[in-house]
Amino acid sequence: MRSFPLFHHQVQGKADAPWVTFIPGIGNDASFWAVHAEILAADYQVLTFDPWGHNLSPLPPEPCSYQAIVDGVIALWDHLGIEKSSVVGLGFGGSVSLSLGVTHPQRIEKIVACCCRPRQPDDRHDFWRDRCTKAQANGLNKLGDITVDRWLSDDFRQSHPEVDQQLRSMIKRTTVEGYCAYVNAFIEMDFSKQLGQLKAPVLLLAAEHDHGGGPVEDMQAMAGQLPNAQLNIIQGSGHICNFEAPDQVATQLKNFFKS
Repeated sequence: MRSFPLFHHQVQGKADAPWVTFIPGIGNDASFWAVHAEILAADYQVLTFDPWGHNLSPLPPEPCSYQAIVDGVIALWDHLGIEKSSVVGLGFGGSVSLSLGVTHPQRIEKIVACCCRPRQPDDRHDFWRDRCTKAQANGLNKLGDITVDRWLSDDFRQSHPEVDQQLRSMIKRTTVEGYCAYVNAFIEMDFSKQLGQLKAPVLLLAAEHDHGGGPVEDMQAMAGQLPNAQLNIIQGSGHICNFEAPDQVATQLKNFFKS
């Protein structure tokens, strides 16, 4: 395996307990899962980190392939002496979580994958290329606002202005290099034909109103390909279900890891 720069990371929780690693997605950093990381830290050792080029992590290596991003997690575990961990992710982070189970099964206990796919549909590639072009032309400030406008409904933003501002600030901490590296890896990603090889227990969480990142019907199709998966639907939420329905997600995580 190539040598990779280490992600900036944080460890919290109960010493000598099983590990849970939260995998961030595009434009996300360690703060994206902070609420749920703190909840699980009562019973587990919890690892959170910033992706390359996001917040406090170094810029991505070149080339930064999809597999490099997956292997970067393994490099961090090796550095910290983590032999096995459960993983949790949403969107691109959910996809990376599943990939870890496919390519490094001996390192994975359980997987929670939220609102994600094993590959991006062909008709989504231009959408993501356009996002990268906009980032290169104008930076992440304007694109951060556009992204959160898509992530959250108007009603939710108005009733939860602190969440709205938190997510905007998070994306704007991302470098253009980091954002585009992860977007290009997202476009490249395709482990759909390997899903049947994933033997670890998997909890798939689909959001009722997610129509882009990992629609319910796509999550249902993925569940049918996984030999050891259960699918639950987060009611009343769009794509960013850990922010729109944090209590539902917390209950799902606690029940799954205790089972």
